[in-house]
Amino acid sequence: MALVFTIRAKKTYFLDSVFFIAVANVGFILFLSDTTASDLLNKPPSPYLDTLFLALTAISIGFASYLLKESEGKGGFTEFTRFLKRPPKALLVFLFISVGWSTTALIWQPFTVNSLMTNGEYIYYFSYPTWYLASSSLLLASFIALPVLSFYEQSRRVQDPKASGSIRLISLCWACFGLITFLQEAFAGSYASLVKSFGSLADGTLFVLVSFALREPTILSRIVTGGEMISQAVSSRTEEDTIVLYNTESDRKRLVERFMDDGIATGQELVFFVIKSEVPFYRAILKGTGTDHARLRGPQTTIQSIDFGAGETLSDLAVPPGFHRSKRELVDLGELSLDQCNLIISKVKSLDNLPGPRRRPRIWALNVEEAQSGTLEALREANPKARVRDLALQQDSFSKLLNTKHQALSRSRILLEYDPTSNYEDAVQKFAREFQANVEPIAIFTSMGSPTFRQFRGQHNLRMFTFSTKTSTPSKVSEELVLLPERDTSLLLDAVDKLLQANHGRLVGMVFDVFTDLILFQGFEKGYGVLSSVVEMSESESASTLVLINFTALDERSLNGVRGLFRSQAKYDMDGFKMVRTQNTGYSGFESKRPTFEDESQGSDGRVSN
Repeated sequence: MALVFTIRAKKTYFLDSVFFIAVANVGFILFLSDTTASDLLNKPPSPYLDTLFLALTAISIGFASYLLKESEGKGGFTEFTRFLKRPPKALLVFLFISVGWSTTALIWQPFTVNSLMTNGEYIYYFSYPTWYLASSSLLLASFIALPVLSFYEQSRRVQDPKASGSIRLISLCWACFGLITFLQEAFAGSYASLVKSFGSLADGTLFVLVSFALREPTILSRIVTGGEMISQAVSSRTEEDTIVLYNTESDRKRLVERFMDDGIATGQELVFFVIKSEVPFYRAILKGTGTDHARLRGPQTTIQSIDFGAGETLSDLAVPPGFHRSKRELVDLGELSLDQCNLIISKVKSLDNLPGPRRRPRIWALNVEEAQSGTLEALREANPKARVRDLALQQDSFSKLLNTKHQALSRSRILLEYDPTSNYEDAVQKFAREFQANVEPIAIFTSMGSPTFRQFRGQHNLRMFTFSTKTSTPSKVSEELVLLPERDTSLLLDAVDKLLQANHGRLVGMVFDVFTDLILFQGFEKGYGVLSSVVEMSESESASTLVLINFTALDERSLNGVRGLFRSQAKYDMDGFKMVRTQNTGYSGFESKRPTFEDESQGSDGRVSN
């Protein structure tokens, strides 16, 4: 039963781990079958087969535990082969101990068959020398300390409570499985019948619990919460550097906090290179979050000054930027002169070109109000593939349309009625860029081939959930793109729920360009029910929701029903963007000039404009 349930749990949170859990289940079934055959045939079980079956079960559990940690959440043979190319060292140690234990047992055969008469029948059990029990206790200790403990620690990093609970239950079941098996070997004797019956029943129950735990969390839990709630603007998962532009009004605290969050999620050491006047600012942020980092076993964090005194050069600095190739670096150039910035950039580039391991993606921060002309060009020339995030111009790009600030978007729900012949995607782009600039997660729900999909396809620092006919289950195509079965409303709600859980306490932006199709193809009642559920879930968290509706495709009755769910309403037609009703002032006649939107481009003053 446990094996059937495990095999049927195809696309769940555990993905490739399910295969090895099933193999471990098979190993236990074979072990139990050998014991049952011994009872039926009234002869001793084979100690050699039992040794092989136990080793198979333990090794399979080892692979399952570390594969969950290392897997990117896509599943499939390709990801497994990538895992095998660079297996964790702890897994290799456990495999060495497991193979050594089983090989030693098969070669030296430390088995002595004993029998016990009970109710006219013989109960067979084995006794073992002290050295074999010592080696078995070593295997048990390594089993609990390496794969089981590693698996359990994953629950502390998972935001989805169902997934976290399932991981804890599975790891505890595995630990009990090892303990029970060891007790069966060490304390049989005159209690062989009782120990044998209790052990088999307990082990079978543990595998049933594991199979049910596998079914609880969905694959969307893995896709959304598998370390991916960290904004890609500061994520170590990308191979590109990021250039962050800010001014005196920009909120850099979020940038530093997200950078620290990514360090916690990946277990990396962090280094901040800042000018002397900015050191207190960074120390205050790190001190304010120090308690959480200690609780989560956060990375070691250091702050290095990159100030130049009179006549000093970069070689006078104790530790120049670019030195810590194995660590994540955030370099805040602040108000340094162009010559000093060029000196740092050239030194960093020369250090990066030295042979050795590949460096981790770096963040460059620049005060565009105080920086000299040409500094940004120098950064871009040295990092041609770097992404630019302009905190100075984009932090309120959409909020300005509402005559408010970004902070006011918390728990707001906005209905944008659009004419498909207009450039309504510009407003959606501003909404997304504002969350990106504030280093906050942004998710877009749309359909394959829609104008919104074409607008955001290939963009970084966002998550796009796209309905498609090409998949029957949720499928992760890339870090940015997730495919959902076409018009599967249950998975839409599940994705929203997991997204909000993963970012609990943080402002999240969500754009929905799917409800026009849902209402047209599944009826108003179905679409309205899903939309009202989304609105209710988003209001329970610090989320800002932008819902797009094609007002030319729906009748007035349907439009009025949808409008009743929103306190803020806007319209985008051929005349441009227009506010119809705001959350605080009710209906108004305010109408803005048609907004224009340009891709990130360099202005004449060297700043990035939007």
